[in-house]
Amino acid sequence: MTGLRVGRLQKGDDLASTISLLVRFFREEGFDTPDEVIAANTRRMVELDTCGLFVAIAQNETIGVATVSLDFGIEFGWSAEMGDLYVTPDWRGKGVANLLVSAIEAYLASRGAAGYQVTVTPYAETHHGLARYYEKLGFESEGRLILYKKLAR
Repeated sequence: MTGLRVGRLQKGDDLASTISLLVRFFREEGFDTPDEVIAANTRRMVELDTCGLFVAIAQNETIGVATVSLDFGIEFGWSAEMGDLYVTPDWRGKGVANLLVSAIEAYLASRGAAGYQVTVTPYAETHHGLARYYEKLGFESEGRLILYKKLAR
């Protein structure tokens, strides 16, 4: 894939195309997060040392995005969660997602992370069969149940 590059965005980088891609991703996947929240959280994430915001660019166009957040705990020390992974439809099946995942793994290794997890939503599994994709990358279920509680802001 000539001309394709993947990298971690840094504070001060132009985030407009990345925010647009994340909004597109959230809409396609049926999330109701408001656009302005996606934009604000993207701008905040790129400033955090414990987060990584990665993009794939081809022909001067942002064609993929992936996010990861580090967490420190007693059980594993540093670990992480890949929160988002999206590649535009025209670029799917061409290895772009794998390049984004590899960039995240290199970042996590450099940070001393013991491992990382990904959450596959029921929608993503039903419409995209993502569990099989992640299993091919070496992810496996630990049998843990993830429960989530929204907090008032």
